[in-house]
Amino acid sequence: MQPVPRLGVPGMEPAVRQQIEAAYGSVATAPTLPAAEAAAAFGEAGKTFLLYSLSEAALPCFENATALAPKDVRWAYFAGIAARLRGELDRAGDHFRQALALQSPFPAALVRLGEVEILRDDLESAKRAYTAALASPDAAAAHFGLGRVALLRGDARLAAEHFEATLAAQPAASIVHSQLAIAYRRLGQVDKAAAQAAARGEGVVRFADTLMSQLEGANASNANRITLALRALQEGRFAAAAEALRQAAAVDPRDVRIWLGLGHAQESLGDAAGAEGSFRRAVEIEPQNARARLKLGTLLAQRGARVEGIEQLRTALRLRPDYKDARYNLATALAQEGRLAEAEAECDALLQLAPEDREARALRDQLREDLGKQPTPGKETPPPPPSSSGSSRSSRVVR
Repeated sequence: MQPVPRLGVPGMEPAVRQQIEAAYGSVATAPTLPAAEAAAAFGEAGKTFLLYSLSEAALPCFENATALAPKDVRWAYFAGIAARLRGELDRAGDHFRQALALQSPFPAALVRLGEVEILRDDLESAKRAYTAALASPDAAAAHFGLGRVALLRGDARLAAEHFEATLAAQPAASIVHSQLAIAYRRLGQVDKAAAQAAARGEGVVRFADTLMSQLEGANASNANRITLALRALQEGRFAAAAEALRQAAAVDPRDVRIWLGLGHAQESLGDAAGAEGSFRRAVEIEPQNARARLKLGTLLAQRGARVEGIEQLRTALRLRPDYKDARYNLATALAQEGRLAEAEAECDALLQLAPEDREARALRDQLREDLGKQPTPGKETPPPPPSSSGSSRSSRVVR
């Protein structure tokens, strides 16, 4: 049996430290147990260490468990993940191949093996792993991997096809846009490349991983609670997200992510007053947070408190002048107040930033038409009241 190093865990929450101490207790007693029980003790301890990114302790636990219970696919698979986290790619590949020999089909192991093979610069092996994973109903990650392989091999057309398939399956995987931009650029499709580059983000390509999902569910940290809540928001499970974020706020009420997420959930559930309170809390915690100002300003404008809403949106733009959503929603709020010339100016500024923004162009055209209908100065006909001007216009939804 390999020794399991004792690692320090300073700064971790009490509930997390308690879990880690229990894991070390299991490691200490494992050698005294029969083989099957010892494998389970090492494996469960390894899961705790992996859960909190303590891969240096997790890897020997999983390899001990694999030696004691070589037919248990869990320990080989988790050993592969721990080895990958430690940058031990050959070791990780061996463990994933062992897991695949024990269970077929195993799409998650194929996807993870494909990534390891790319990092090892074995593109043919990576292609085989990802191609096998295409048979899964959840094939987006396999397409993404095959796109990466094709791009590395210089086949930009095939890469673009795979990246397009990835985005068709997972539109929120905004990380793909940067890769697709490279493929389009190599194909000479400059406009498409520019559009993809502008859309790039940090949304990852997700794939079903039952074992890791079960593991993550045991994470007692507040950070994990927030992560799972934000994932629930992305998936449209607003009530569950709101409850988890309220629990997170009880632990750390100064985390602005909690209040922004909670406000989003409350707004989606129809609790506009609750959402306003959450967004105000976010602004109070981080007055320089442009997103918090945007969310609060947009909601206030939608609720009819447009004067304060406009002030908040202007503050968001002072903090971040290139914030396109803030500028669009400011233009909308100004139009609803009857301040059409100011709204038009904001649209013009937005179109300088994003000439392809069709919503902004349509709003500006409508504003110019409305301005042309206004009476010339000196005539006695009053302008339309603020409540009617721009009443058909709505703010851009901000997530």
